[in-house]
Amino acid sequence: MKPSLALMERMLFFVLLALNLVPLWSVHYFLTGDGPCHLYNAKVLVDFFQGGDAKAFYAPWMYLNTALEPNWFGHATMAGLMSLGFQPYLAEKFLQTFYVLAFGLGLRYIIRQLNPNGLFLSTFGLLLSYHFVFLMGFYNYTCSLAIMLWVTGYWLKYRQNWTTGRILIQALGWLVLYFCHPIGLLISFLIIGSVLVTELGIHWYRENQSERSAYLKSFWKNTLAMLLAALPVLLLFAEYIVRKGLNPSPRSESSHRMWVDFREFSALSIISSSERFWAIGIAVLFLLMAIWAVTSMIKRRTFRRTDALFVVFVLLLLLYFFQPGGVAGAGVLAIRLQLLPYLTLLLWLSTIDFAPKAQKAVLGLTSIIFIAFLIIRMPHYRLASEAAEEIVSAASVIPDHVSVLPLSFDLNGLAPNGKQVSDRIWLFMHASDYIGTERTVVMLGNYEAATHNFPLIWNPERNPFELLGKDGGYFEGQPPIANLLDYPQKSNHATIDYVVTWCLDQQKFGEHPFVLDMKRQLEQGYDWIFTSKSGLVKVFRRKN
Repeated sequence: MKPSLALMERMLFFVLLALNLVPLWSVHYFLTGDGPCHLYNAKVLVDFFQGGDAKAFYAPWMYLNTALEPNWFGHATMAGLMSLGFQPYLAEKFLQTFYVLAFGLGLRYIIRQLNPNGLFLSTFGLLLSYHFVFLMGFYNYTCSLAIMLWVTGYWLKYRQNWTTGRILIQALGWLVLYFCHPIGLLISFLIIGSVLVTELGIHWYRENQSERSAYLKSFWKNTLAMLLAALPVLLLFAEYIVRKGLNPSPRSESSHRMWVDFREFSALSIISSSERFWAIGIAVLFLLMAIWAVTSMIKRRTFRRTDALFVVFVLLLLLYFFQPGGVAGAGVLAIRLQLLPYLTLLLWLSTIDFAPKAQKAVLGLTSIIFIAFLIIRMPHYRLASEAAEEIVSAASVIPDHVSVLPLSFDLNGLAPNGKQVSDRIWLFMHASDYIGTERTVVMLGNYEAATHNFPLIWNPERNPFELLGKDGGYFEGQPPIANLLDYPQKSNHATIDYVVTWCLDQQKFGEHPFVLDMKRQLEQGYDWIFTSKSGLVKVFRRKN
């Protein structure tokens, strides 16, 4: 007997879900742009809460942010794992693993509530697990997308059968979602609100007065239960908006650029330009399925409750094209928002019944694209890990209780064998922060502490992001520039004890004045004490 399509799809889903973990666990460091900085801050949080000499050392440099910021989930998770004895790199790897599993299984969970016959699209949706924002290391944002699927799916499952326990679970889910990132919370509310409004409209126009009255009684009862569950997080979110303000800023991307990126689904071309063909293939698959689904909706001449998801897709598509450059302290919105219309479109497509042949075609193409992504990406992941390990080798000559300034002269990265790690993303802006997870040191490249959006904040008198600028440049620029020699005077005698350079001598910027100036300052104020095996990393120690 041939296995059923449902069984084959279920087996394929779990095989691909397992393969989705291979990139994380086949390398020592799964390097992301901001991930090392998040991990470093989590490690500092552990030191803060344990007290002792480590806390006393950090205290003149930074302090805890007591505001109820949404960006606590990833930091608290990694700090908790380190407190239990896990090595820092494993704490980060477990958080990354949580996201990948929660996203894949969450897609399957919410689609099961929408339409069990659409579960094959949860397998297709695994192609969306690794996206540009995840590789940027925005862990809280990506976890918010995964948890949003579970929280919204839970509401879909129990929205007409509330109990006290279920209200509490729903409230807890939204609170967790808030402490990940506001975007996941807003998408959950948008989906739920759209479904409620659509359902109310359908019943209002299709039923007679007595049926309408009975429905409204049940509707308001269930809506009040939901609002009760949402009340704590609504209060938190209101406080956040009042405290931060919206403060929208204009975006830098042109409308044409936004359209090209969306059309090519550039969010899935994450580490190599050779992924572009396959990302476009996924966009084409979405388009073909959407055409079929819209045609089916027109033919049936009815608007169902779940068609509210199509309305959400349209709203998010408009938001993507008319977004500001930043809002409420959050930036880099274009690439963050690009994924959302595709994700909600996927949910709506799952409510449409596709023929078995169409399902088989989608699953076959999913398998091909999935393997192609693995083949393209894995060598780059390995190169990134090898480079990160070489950077961490600098920790062997850096003691505890010192300050360290990392300077990266190649944000795309070079591997020890000289190959470029990525031509798509800046993975090496904060890679040196892994050094701070091996030692009790102040990493002066800690951008989080300069934003007031994360658990730690720089003390103003020592904030390197305010005091190290020079000649219109800054130390995270390309090429970097920093006023090393004047920092003690500006910071009330704080010092930069060690400087770690990445690709300083690789001639990427030639004889750029910033490079020459940095070499002059290092020669004047520091001793060169370490060079990594391939020469890409150098460590300089302050003289005297």
